[in-house]
Amino acid sequence: MQIRKIYMFLFILLVCPLFSIQAQTTTDSVLLKYDRHWEIKEGLYRVMLDNKMGVVKSNGDIIVPCQFNQVWNIDSEGFFRVLKKGKAGVYHESGKVIIPAEYDQIWSFNNGWAKVMQNGKLGYFNREGLAVVPCVYQQIWSFENGRARVLKEGKVGYINEKGFEIIPPAYQQIWSFENGRARILKDGKVGYIDEEGNEVIAPIYSHIWNFEDGKAKALLDGQMVWIDEKGQLLDIPIDQTEAKETEIEERQTTQKQIVIEDDWGNETRVRIPGGKVIIKEDGNNTYVEIGTGNSKKQYRYKDRRFNGHFTGIELGFANYVSADGTTHLPDDASYLTLNDAQSFSLGLNFLQWSIGLQRRGNIGLVSGLGIEHTRYRLAGPYIITKDENGNTSYNTSDRNIKTNQLTTTYINAPLLLEMQIPTGHYRPFYISGGVIGGFRINSFSRVKYNDNEGPGKEKKTSDFNIRDWRYGVMVRMGYRAINLFGTYYLSTMFEDNKGPEIYPVSVGISIGIDGWDLSR
Repeated sequence: MQIRKIYMFLFILLVCPLFSIQAQTTTDSVLLKYDRHWEIKEGLYRVMLDNKMGVVKSNGDIIVPCQFNQVWNIDSEGFFRVLKKGKAGVYHESGKVIIPAEYDQIWSFNNGWAKVMQNGKLGYFNREGLAVVPCVYQQIWSFENGRARVLKEGKVGYINEKGFEIIPPAYQQIWSFENGRARILKDGKVGYIDEEGNEVIAPIYSHIWNFEDGKAKALLDGQMVWIDEKGQLLDIPIDQTEAKETEIEERQTTQKQIVIEDDWGNETRVRIPGGKVIIKEDGNNTYVEIGTGNSKKQYRYKDRRFNGHFTGIELGFANYVSADGTTHLPDDASYLTLNDAQSFSLGLNFLQWSIGLQRRGNIGLVSGLGIEHTRYRLAGPYIITKDENGNTSYNTSDRNIKTNQLTTTYINAPLLLEMQIPTGHYRPFYISGGVIGGFRINSFSRVKYNDNEGPGKEKKTSDFNIRDWRYGVMVRMGYRAINLFGTYYLSTMFEDNKGPEIYPVSVGISIGIDGWDLSR
């Protein structure tokens, strides 16, 4: 008996490695068909064939055919995203197509739902691959109590978890539900709906106060009334002076006028409701008289020097568009597909020159100098380079990439026409637009790897055929030190016939600081 156990143990030691070797040999023979392969899960491999990505099992079964530009890592539930010609999709490790590669953006599954975007409109898929909510909404809020608020063509409504519109998007606003009812705004009038979307109180009121003891005050055609919870009028006396105090505007029948008089006695009169306002110019000073008869007040204003808004720190999202003005890149530029959320620009505008164009100091030209550092975060495993002919091209990495970025640095100089909008004694609002030019002073690529197969990161400094000089248009608008900006370059990112035809764009926010102003 003891000898039999010994023989059995020796048999296991000899035979089991043979099975392991056979299994490994089978896997190796399967993967030899492909140019590259990465194990993304035990027994599951991301593979590359002719620069296209796919997924196979270790036994050779094809989960995803090699026809995609990128295949991302698998998540804990067995789902993974794919990218084909700039369009995203989702597969399951079972091989089932959950979401076809037809969408501009796909979010991760959350509580069994994945939000998708197509042509700028939002919808939802479930885990089974059913398009539960079609891509027709401008916005979809989170589901609560089995329903979600949606925005469609500028109007608000509600859908349920089956995608049905339980409350049609027909309202300017729907407030939160309380006790089974929600306040609504439709065509500028207020009412109430129930959870099924029935208008329990028709939207015919200018305002409805909170309900107490089953009744509420409401403003109907300028008259204060009492209504019940069904919108029925109640025969309860009410003081109408309260209604008059509630009106936003009171129309006056008396006429006032503004009189503008220059140094030579010429006047311009503008009629307004009320008394009289006279504006007189005297040299460099402006006098404003308000009132009639003996009750006049005089204010003196001096001409203000125009001071533009350019110096400051800028932070924005960076991207590029194709010749048709969309972010859908042509096939020859698909290797430059971006991770939009992680591509940004950082700028420091340190020099400014302001030229006023009129005495009030509200309109003028603004120029200056700034430095802009832009990082484009590439989404695919494609490392930008130059081919043997000197044209911009790429190499496909066979390593697991953590980050892949292309960085440029430019010195920029704008010429903007700025208009400042007075409010009282100040001009905090402003808007400007014009042209901008730039000179490239640096560019490089940097790749960080997420493996132990070689150097952890690689950096290559090169022009990659990126233009030395560029030009475009810029718009800016803001309030005091905070402003929003947008830039669109009319020159291509790469030199003609040496790289893809794409155009850099950026939008962001700027915080004004006191820089070097040559006009002071």
